[in-house]
Amino acid sequence: MEIPDEKQFARLGRNGWTLEEAFELCQPEETIVPVAVQRTIEFLRRRSVWFQLSRNREARSCRDAAHKRNRLGHEGIPLFDELKSYFGLFTNAAGNPQPFLAHCRGDRLLDLDKLAKALNAQDLPSRMTDEDLKVFGLEYGLINPFGIDQALQIKTPNYALDAAFLASPMLQVFDTELLHRVGIPGSMMTNAGDLTWAVEFFAKELVSTIDNKVVESIAVSDLDEAHRHWGTPERKTIGIITGNAPESGILLWNYINEFVREVPDLYCYGDMSMPPVIVHSLPEMGLSMELEHRETEVWEALRSAVVNLGRQGVRLLALADNTTQYFTPQIRALCEEYKTEFISLPESVAEWLQSQGKRSVALVGIDSVADLGHWSAYREPLSAFEVEVLSASTKEKVHQLAYQVKSEGVSEASLNRLRDILRREVTSDNVILALTELSLLMQKQKSKGRSGKTLIDPLKIYGETIARRYLFD
Repeated sequence: MEIPDEKQFARLGRNGWTLEEAFELCQPEETIVPVAVQRTIEFLRRRSVWFQLSRNREARSCRDAAHKRNRLGHEGIPLFDELKSYFGLFTNAAGNPQPFLAHCRGDRLLDLDKLAKALNAQDLPSRMTDEDLKVFGLEYGLINPFGIDQALQIKTPNYALDAAFLASPMLQVFDTELLHRVGIPGSMMTNAGDLTWAVEFFAKELVSTIDNKVVESIAVSDLDEAHRHWGTPERKTIGIITGNAPESGILLWNYINEFVREVPDLYCYGDMSMPPVIVHSLPEMGLSMELEHRETEVWEALRSAVVNLGRQGVRLLALADNTTQYFTPQIRALCEEYKTEFISLPESVAEWLQSQGKRSVALVGIDSVADLGHWSAYREPLSAFEVEVLSASTKEKVHQLAYQVKSEGVSEASLNRLRDILRREVTSDNVILALTELSLLMQKQKSKGRSGKTLIDPLKIYGETIARRYLFD
């Protein structure tokens, strides 16, 4: 069943939803809220647990449900935010069969040995079969921590369950990982008692209200999920220092976000998947256009920014500039104190060129960068490549073009000047635009390849490198 987006409501408040509000999620042909969903509402409201209800397409497994849950305007939640529940039996210390529920995150597997130990069971627990579930009026895909006690009151000859256990609250075992919020918003979801109804809640808050419970480590890694991180990657804050030009930091940030959204084999959950970012724009970065004459001034400003970001907890540091990458050794020395990793733009470009099998390139930038001399951070990274050396007059034209973009912003006139330089004064087919103003101009160009060359934007490569560090390292 496809549920329209407008049926999703944000219901805040400590007591969650009322039955009347839940009825607003019903389709025209539905006359009542399912009884099992009503039990979930009653269960959570009685305990003053915050919760939200939503509708989704029919889902019968944990993994399937995670792809279909609706939260914060997005269909699909991370598998670790879906609650996996296990309804089973074990032989207790008194030698009697006892039913129980066990819960863990969706990207984990229950370890029966750990579970038996947590239950003080005489043998390994066994899962209720499909036929067993039918006896209790349940089915696979509908096990949850809410309202199971009522289901067990069904009189059945199939199970000789101790009446004392049936009269007490259901024993529930929660994996310890559930007590820690992971990612944003940190809530979990499961079925609300129906295959198309879901409930969102905070696991720690729920567990605190359960009377007959055990909280132990009962889960292990799922080998099918081994290629993914458990939970979310550590939310490493990214710091971006910019200012030459200021827009270069914005462009780099956009590249980082684009890659996070589009990387293969990862499911993007919108805003919640985006990395935390602190952008520090330094007007003094503009002095680096004359780095050889203003080294001390540039470094003092840059040093202060690096320290400031380190103190704010930045774990991945980027410098949205080609020229001041010259200070990479000093920046890395400072970063060690704050456990911050500084990612080099020229090193990222060299690794990309190697991966693409490109051996011959032109390096287009201002003189201190493009001459691969003392001031150029590209000197060592590009030492294994054949690099076209631009003439002094060409580098001067690039220098003047940079100042034009700084003063006027990106324009068709400045883009035409770049095209003329590339067409008339650069021989190589592969061109590294090692000047952030040129990266900004590339965003203006609507028709790719008009210069007849492959234009390589270091900022785009840099953005992908940073995003990969955030996602995978």
